[in-house]
This record gives sequence, structure tokens and C-alpha cells, in this order.
Amino acid sequence: MTPGALLKLLLLLVSPLQTARAQTEGLPPRPSVPVIVSEASGHTVLLRCRFQVSSDRSLGFVVTWSRLSPEGRKEELKQETTLHTSAVIELDGFNLRLGDEIFCSISSFFLESADVRGESVESHFFAGIRLKPALTVLSEDAGLHELLVGATVPVPCPEGSFSSTHSCTLPLQISTKSQDEDALGPDLSLSSCVLVLSQAPCTDGLCGSGRTHFSAITDFVKDDNRTTQISIKPIISRSLLWNGYLPEPIQVVVRDVPSAHCYAFTDPHMITFDGRYYENYQIGTFVLYKSSFWPLEVHVRQWECGSLEHAASCVCGVVVRDGGEAVALDMCNGVMGETQPQLTVRSRDPNRNGIRIAESYQGRKVTMTLASGAFVRADVSDWGMSLTLRAPGSDLNHTEGLCGTFDGQPDNDFHSAGGATLGDLQAFISEWRLPPGSSLFDLLPSHLDSSEGHSQCTCQKTACSRHAIVRLSGVIPALDVTAKHAASLERRNETLQLHPGRLAQSVQSGSYMFRASRKGVPASSRRRHRGRTRRSVPNSPRQLQPHSSSYFFPEDHEPAAQAKTPLPWPTPSGLTRQRAEAQCRRAVAESEPASSCRGLLGEQTLRRAVAMCVSDLQLKDDKSWLRATIPLLENECERRLEEEEAGGWEEHQQAVDVLRCPDLCGGNGQCSETGCVCFPGFGMFDCSALSDQIPEILELENEGLCDVRQRNCSAVQVRGQAFEDSSQLKCEFVQEKFKDGGWLQGAPRFVPASFVNATALECQLPLEAGPGAAGLDLEPGRGPLARWQIRVSNDGHSFTNAKILTLFDGACQVCSLAADVLCSLREKTCSIDGVCFREGESRPGSSCLTCRPDLSRHSWSRAEKNRPPLFRPPPFQLRSIQGEAFSVQLQAQDPEGSALLYSLVSGPEGASLSPSGLLTWKAAAAVPTDAHLFHFAVADECDAETRASVEVSVLTCDCLNGARCVPDASIPAGFRCACQEGFTGRRCEADADDCKPNPCRLGRCVDGPNTFSCFCPPGMTGRTCREDVDECASRPCFPDVVCRNSPGSFSCGACPRGYSGDGKTCRRESRQEPRRTSTSVEDGPFKSQMT
Repeated sequence: MTPGALLKLLLLLVSPLQTARAQTEGLPPRPSVPVIVSEASGHTVLLRCRFQVSSDRSLGFVVTWSRLSPEGRKEELKQETTLHTSAVIELDGFNLRLGDEIFCSISSFFLESADVRGESVESHFFAGIRLKPALTVLSEDAGLHELLVGATVPVPCPEGSFSSTHSCTLPLQISTKSQDEDALGPDLSLSSCVLVLSQAPCTDGLCGSGRTHFSAITDFVKDDNRTTQISIKPIISRSLLWNGYLPEPIQVVVRDVPSAHCYAFTDPHMITFDGRYYENYQIGTFVLYKSSFWPLEVHVRQWECGSLEHAASCVCGVVVRDGGEAVALDMCNGVMGETQPQLTVRSRDPNRNGIRIAESYQGRKVTMTLASGAFVRADVSDWGMSLTLRAPGSDLNHTEGLCGTFDGQPDNDFHSAGGATLGDLQAFISEWRLPPGSSLFDLLPSHLDSSEGHSQCTCQKTACSRHAIVRLSGVIPALDVTAKHAASLERRNETLQLHPGRLAQSVQSGSYMFRASRKGVPASSRRRHRGRTRRSVPNSPRQLQPHSSSYFFPEDHEPAAQAKTPLPWPTPSGLTRQRAEAQCRRAVAESEPASSCRGLLGEQTLRRAVAMCVSDLQLKDDKSWLRATIPLLENECERRLEEEEAGGWEEHQQAVDVLRCPDLCGGNGQCSETGCVCFPGFGMFDCSALSDQIPEILELENEGLCDVRQRNCSAVQVRGQAFEDSSQLKCEFVQEKFKDGGWLQGAPRFVPASFVNATALECQLPLEAGPGAAGLDLEPGRGPLARWQIRVSNDGHSFTNAKILTLFDGACQVCSLAADVLCSLREKTCSIDGVCFREGESRPGSSCLTCRPDLSRHSWSRAEKNRPPLFRPPPFQLRSIQGEAFSVQLQAQDPEGSALLYSLVSGPEGASLSPSGLLTWKAAAAVPTDAHLFHFAVADECDAETRASVEVSVLTCDCLNGARCVPDASIPAGFRCACQEGFTGRRCEADADDCKPNPCRLGRCVDGPNTFSCFCPPGMTGRTCREDVDECASRPCFPDVVCRNSPGSFSCGACPRGYSGDGKTCRRESRQEPRRTSTSVEDGPFKSQMT
């Protein structure tokens, strides 16, 4: 009798007397809190409700399944009565779907009193995917937070089932949507837009999980606490249960974190991150800003730029480091008022471009933005530059240097490297002064971030970034020139190749020159500085400087300045304080940026800018400094507009126009979002220059001389006037060669020019130019490596005057600037095939040939002491098989590292020896099975020779069953047998048993010659008995009864109503049992409806 029939019978036999006795003896025991778990079976997912109960009496259980409706009400799905301590329900995708909250309620009863139930217990289960963030409220502090995505039901396989021989995965498309995203952009980034859930056994409530990370996007906008929704797109699957399922999204809130700004303007006047003001009159190289949170550092150089009466300092260069990458904007290598700013990119990893470089106002502003959101902006003038720095909120309590501590407390901004507060200003400045040769101006950044880190994705685009996502919304029009400098960096690593193998570079570098519009250099500042000379490179070509643009900076060697005494009024020219203040108010406080941005800047900022102007006039006594602090107002106005972006710029449109179009284009153009659009005949960023002037070259970089040992000479910087940023801007190169007593010109070559501004551009040398020396008829070593005549054109037709560029190798050549004076060789050097070598230096790849100037300065000479090669005999006995090809690589080494040449002196017929030392021979069947000698010679490039021999034994092959002999020096016989398939043994004498291991699984295996046969049991078929026979295809069950196929067998469902039997055979029942109004029981899984 089945358990269902037994339970039915017991319930029918319960008497009213037994029920009354059960009520007096107490209620049935309460089951334990049920546990709901999910499990898979084929294409079906079941939920199983398990519970426990202890009792010395026979118990039955009523299990009720229900779900939570979208309106929040419980809906009963199924109720069943069972004797077991578990019950199941199917997640069919119709009555129960993914995303449902499902409840299982259990109550018990004594079998002898079924109408008396005990107290019910209930548990709930969520079916689907849940997103669990580590934080729901986060800050714009670059923190990375984990997001756990877990599935509480089995993950489907691609074909829709839940079981497979392969690992099954489910890809999830994750996206974000931020509040006001259309206006303010996304506020959150993910480490990946696709998360893959892998199928795993269901444990701890999870049947598959994955992890990704999310981070707040730094945007520097006061947008309050915006909410971002993280969601998963509808799932696409062949599983009916999973297809179209949309998991419930989650929401996180991003809080603003304020950034901070530091300023170094003119003298420089310093304003720290926390707003403390001081003056820095010292000269030298300093740490301006260093982060302990990011691999970020900013160094500055300050030179003298005061009047003849009073010494003062100005910033002349800045280096920004981000990890292993550094960008330098430097004009300290020259004379103030004459030198040009040069932008250099240096990196240990040329594929990493974490620093973005932008140019505004045609080079007057250069902004370097880092991956963290920090930036350094240089406002360039002829006397130097003023700097504006931004520290992101993630750097709070993590900064040091002249910009202070960024902790909201100005009182501790004067600090030491150890963090101690200093009371003396000069001691604080000296604390952050760097010794000569130790700054980023001289050295490549030591930090190289080898970790890949997490990707950052907004999932609105296909591309992700390895850097933190920072949203920048500048107002001042800017041109991103990062790609130009990255390309320049690559060209300097690839082009020219004048001397392959000789131009070793220890630094990946590229440079570019900026030129601010020249409004006139202060007369009192045009004094000659102490000479700055580029460091000379020793004769040794291997002793290269760590940074090819390193130079001597005399201010680094000056003693620290003493405290400055207050300056008197009036100035030497008679300028009084009152007149200076009046002039500065007119020039600064009544300027176009001040008038348009007054509501944003506030009176305190304007008063500070005017005070800086007054201080500059008192110190320099020169009116040309009146407008030097206006860039401070521009930068501050832009900053406050960016912060107020969330509220829109409509009420500040005048300020926006002035920043986009300085002086409103001077009436010579129209203002647009990208800046001034000048009328025909006018140019420059403010339309203040006439554009129909004929351009002129004033000079080439370094006066037209380029030493390939000190610089990468693939490009030249051209300085002049009236250059235009046009599509037709190009450089003309004409190569010159010395012949018959004069310079002959070749065919002109044209390359596009890189526009910097109206006074500077860059020309790339033609890539197709060969490395041949320019002096064909000259004594070797006297001619330069290359000589070019350069001209420039704005329109591609009218060209400027010509200037000469000369390339030479400073390791062995000295070249003068005179047109009729050529290069000469240095002492104790050689010039061989146009390449320089020092005395005693060996030919690349051959140490037996060296540079010996006493014998020849233009060809290789043999080394005085050259030893012959050393032969290394084989470490094993050489054996050959009759009829088989034999080969062995002979080994020899030259003490001086020279290339070697092998030759066969004598040996058996058919033997050969390649120049590289590969000995080959095939012993015919008639060759005697004894030892054979091979005599050979090996010589180096200087003909030093060694003779030697090797002995090879000839063996016969005794392998069986068609096997082949293969030489193997690791075994005593000298060869092994390579057996045919189906045979084994040392000589392949044994037939392999193909029935091991058992390939027939449940069947019987019969071995045969190199094969096997399977005799399958009933229900299985196929060559290896692994294919299940579908017994249901023959309809073995009673009509209308469900047939379920299983591996090797089948089963039939229950007989139709009114019939009984095992499903294969069903018989009509002879009588019907009396109906009960209280209970209905069916066989199979115990199902009942209790009323």
C-alpha cells in the first residue's frame, strides 16, 4: 500500500472519541522553523520546504505555499498533507515567477486526531537575483566599493536546462542611471558593465554569485546628494523561467566632497589650500604639492624676476608627476624675457597617458589634469608663469608642501616634512626646497604602477577607462593636445634611426614648445640671468644623463634668502601707495573679468587681487605688471561657474561670454562656445592680430644645432612671427650635401607643421630621410650627420626665409655655427660608417674588432688580444640509426662574444655542417654499425680558429609491428620505439588492451586488434553505450498516462481517475469509496485540501 493510501485510511478510521481524547491530552508539537531551498531537476526548478519535529506519536503535516502579490497581499497557491518532513513546489514561470516572495507555512497533527492541528510556523524565500551594495551612501572620495550580485535559484545553461556537462554561466548587463543625468552627467561608475554568474551548488541561500565594484564620479559640481539607480537589464535566456526576468534595482546616494585650490601668482603670492596667504621670495626648486593618497607630486622652479632695486622670485617651470608619468612646462633654461616655455612628457610606460594636457588662449593657459581630478594650470607670460592648483576631495588630510595641509585649518599650513607645525615662514619655505639634481626636473619619476587596477565604466558608452572617471566642465575654451604630445613621444622613440643601436635612451620623452602672446617684457626684468648651460655629455656614449633635457639651474646653488624687510613708499620712480592702488583698481577691479564675474567672485577676492597688483608695482616699479593678476580672476570665475553648473549659467551669461572670448573679441570677431571666430584679416584667440602678415623665421631651437646624443632630433622647434593655425601650415625641408667644394640641395620635402601659437611651431623631420652623412666629399667624421634647410608657409604657397638645421653626434664631433665651418673629430674617438665610437669600444656584436684611433679613426681594428673559440663537447654519446636522419647542434663560445662560423673538415659521405653549427647526416642501411668521426673547425670574426671532432655510433632498429626508431640520448640504447596505434612495449611487441579503462561504461567490452566492441545493456545504445534509448517512444504506458524517460529505464504516471494499477497496466475499479466532505486525498505526492 502506498503512503498516500495509508494516510487516507488512517484518517477515515479516526473516531470522534479519539479526537476528544487528543484535545484533552494537548496540541500536536510545533515543527521547527522551515528552511526553503531551491534545487534543479532537468529543465525544472523546485523549491523544497524542510522542517523538523520531535514526538513519540505518529504525526502528519499540513504544508501551505503562498506568495506576496504586487499589492502586498498573500495569495495561497497550494496546500498539501504529508507524512514527510519536506514538501516541494515548482517555479513554473506562471504561478510562481522569479522576483516573487514565497512563503511556506507548516502545522502538524496527530494521525489519530487529524482535525486538531498544532501551531503553524512560517518561513519566506525570495526567488531571483538580489543586489547587495557594501554602501548605500558614499562620497566623491575615489573610494571603491563592492557590489554583490547573488542568485537564490539555479543559474540556467545556454540551452535552457539546469544541468550540463560543462560549466554554465549567465551574463548580466548592468547599468546606472543618475538623478538629473541628462543635465549633470552620470554620478556613479562601475568596474564592469557585464557580470557573469556561474552555476554553483546552492549553499547559504546562493546558487551563483558575482562581484563588481562601484565608485562615485568626481565632478567638482555642487549638485547636493544625487541618487543613482544600479539595475540589471532584462535577462535573455532559453529558460522559460529566466527569460525576460528583470531583477529589482537598488539606489545609492553620492555626497559632494569639496575640493581645494592653491595659487602661486607673480612674485609669487601664495594662497594655500586652506586659504592662508604668504609671500615666497626664495629662489630654487621646491615641492609645491605632494599627495600621500595618490602618486602625485608637483615641483616648481623659481628664478629671480625683481627689479634692480629689490630681489624677488617668480615661477619659471613646473613638473607634474602622476605615478610613473611626468609632464614638465619649463622656461628656466635661458634668460627671462627671451626663453620659451617647453612642454616635455616623460614616462616609464609610454602606453599610459594618465595626464591630460589642454591649451587655452593659444598657449597663454596650459592645464594639466590628472586621473584623480587634480589639475595644475599655468598662466604663461614672458617673465615666467603663475600657477593654479586643484586638489580633489579625496586628498583631504593627505597633502604636504608649500600649498599646505588641506585639512581646513590654515594655522598648521606651515609644516615640516614630518608633519610638525612651524612658526617661521622662511623655515617652512626652506623645508620644502630641494637639493640640486634631486627634483622631477632632473630625474624620471621612480614610481611605476604595475597593477592594472579596476576599470571604470559609466555603462553609457562601450569603452571603459583604467583611470578614475572625473567629469570636467570647463568654461574657458580648451584644446586637448594630449594626443599630440603622446604622438610626439612615440615619434621620438621611432623616427630617424640615424645610428641603429647607438641612440640608447634611458627615458621615454617628448617635448613641445608653448609661447604666450608677447605683450612686452617688463623693462626692469630684461636683465641677463646667470648663464644656464646645457650639461655636456662625456665622450662615452653610454654615460647619458637620466633626463635628456636636464640643464644647470644656478638658483639651486644659491643660499636660502633671508627674511625680506618691508619696502618703502614711494618707489624709486616716485610712485606713491595711493597712486599704485588707484592704478591697480582701474586695471584689475574694473577689468572685464572683474566686472562680469563680480557676483561670483565677491569683494574679498577682488581686494586680494588688487593687493597683489599693488605689491608687484612696489617691488618692480614697472607698470607692465598691472594686469599680471587678471588670470587669477579668470580662473576663480571659471571655478565658481563650474561649481554652480547644477543651477545653470543663465544668470551668469555675461561672465561666461567674457571667459570664452577675452575682450569680447575686440570687435574683430564673433563670440561662440568655442571662443572667438575672427573676421577675415584677424587672428589670435582674441582677434587682436592681423592675419595677412607674411610669416618670418627668427631662429631655430638651439640655434639650429642638434646633438643626437643629448636630444631626440626627430623634430625642430621654429620661432618666428605671424604663424597661422591653418590647414595649409607646412614645413619645407631641403637636404644639403657637401660636394665639389659646396653644398648641393636635394629635392624639397613637405610635412605638416604643428601650430603652437603665432610665434612658435614644430616641424617633424621627414621620415623617409636616410641616415647618410651630409659631407660626402669630406674626410670621414668632418661632415655632420644631416643638414637641412627649413622654410615655413601658412598657405602652402608663400614661404618664409630659410634657416639651417644641422644634426651631429656630439660623442665624437664638434660642430660650429659658421656656415663654412664643418665638424671635427674629438680626440680618442672613431667615426666608422657615420657612427661614433670611443677608443677601446668594440664593434656591436663583435668584441674582437675595436676602435683604435692610433691605427685607424674610420675603420675597425683587430683587438690586441683575441682568444680563439672554445668548443663544448656534447654531454652524451651521439648515436644514429641506420636509415634515419641524424642531426645535432654543436656548441662553442667565443671569449670576446664574437659571432662564430663553423665548417666541416672531414667526415662520412653525405655529412654536412651549417655555418651556425648544425651537423646533419643520414646513415644508409649499408653503413657499418660502428663509430664514425666528424672533424670540423670553428672561427670568430677575427679568424681565430679552433679544430675539434665528434664521434657518432651507428645502430640498427629492432622495433616491431611497424614501429619507428627515434633517437633519444636520455636512455642507454640511444633510441626509443615510436609504436603504431594499438601496440605498446619497449619494442612495440604487445597489443594494447583497448578495453582499459572500460570505454563501454555499463556495457560489456570485447577487445580486438587495435579496436574494441561494446555489448550494451537494455535501455542503452551507441558505440560506447552512452546513449539512452527513449523507451517512451514505443508508448509502453496505459493510454493517456504520462511516460517519463530516464537513463536506461522509464516510468509511468498515475492511472486515470476510476482506474488503478502501476501506470503500465490500469484496471477499472469495481466500486467507489464513500466521499468525505472534510478531506480529499490523491496518490502520488500527498495532496489534500483541508476544509
